[in-house]
Amino acid sequence: MTCIQLRAFFVSVAAAILLASSVTHAQTGYNSLFIGHSFFVPFANGMPFYTAQAGIVGHTQTVVFSGGASGAPQALWEDASHAAEIKAVLDGGDVELFAMTYAGEYPTMEGYINWINYALDKNPNTRIAVAMPWIDFPAMFSATEYANVLNESHDIGWRNFITELSALYPTTDIFSIPHGLAAVELRLLFDADNLPDVDSLIGDASNSLFVDIKGHAGDMLKALGRLVWLNAIYDIDLTTFAYDPGYATDLKAIAQTIMDENGTPPVNSTSVPSVPLFGLVIFSALLIVIQTSAIQLRKTNPLR
Repeated sequence: MTCIQLRAFFVSVAAAILLASSVTHAQTGYNSLFIGHSFFVPFANGMPFYTAQAGIVGHTQTVVFSGGASGAPQALWEDASHAAEIKAVLDGGDVELFAMTYAGEYPTMEGYINWINYALDKNPNTRIAVAMPWIDFPAMFSATEYANVLNESHDIGWRNFITELSALYPTTDIFSIPHGLAAVELRLLFDADNLPDVDSLIGDASNSLFVDIKGHAGDMLKALGRLVWLNAIYDIDLTTFAYDPGYATDLKAIAQTIMDENGTPPVNSTSVPSVPLFGLVIFSALLIVIQTSAIQLRKTNPLR
């Protein structure tokens, strides 16, 4: 074999190794179970498409929906019909990713602990995700008030909650999907008249942030939230993600920044105050206090 042939041989071997490596990486999809309400399920529903765009070929999922507070983990645990549906999926022992959400009517960790215990009993290697939604009735707040509610609640309460939950299960991968912060970023851009894709705060899904007074997501918020999910679950670098959601606003850059700044802290993080088993209570209390203050402010000064 000549030097040229030998070089060609090694090049072809190296190429084959790289190809095999890329194929292996592409087949990293999780068999997933997503349970929650309407501020959660639209993002779960988008994952088959977004993972396909990212080249992830092993992603499968089951989605269980229940509206409003009935989509909270504890509510689903206590509802016989939904609990049976969810348990039937977990009983297969092949759920690799189990994601839940939050509703303020259930401000304790009870529901999360119940479901995590059940899931880990069926598959000890299950990854656990908890998604933080945004605040409903967004028109009740100014953009600054809205941002303060979510940012303060996330930084003080939500981070503690995820850290505490992780500490209860030190051998389990538990992480946050902070897609509620997507609503904050878009709301601030809209308020600054720097969101050319959106014409109104509430209106048609195609050109509004929210589609109703309750605050259900418009198309752009769904797209941004799904990018947050993709990064949180699969660690996809959104700065090099080829798929274009089709907006003038760089949603990929916004989503990457959200995750860079608000990703799940390590269990032993010293940047998060340690308040054992009270993180979710603090998160819920902060939301209530800040929301109540904003409502009172509106009543005393309705022109703000």
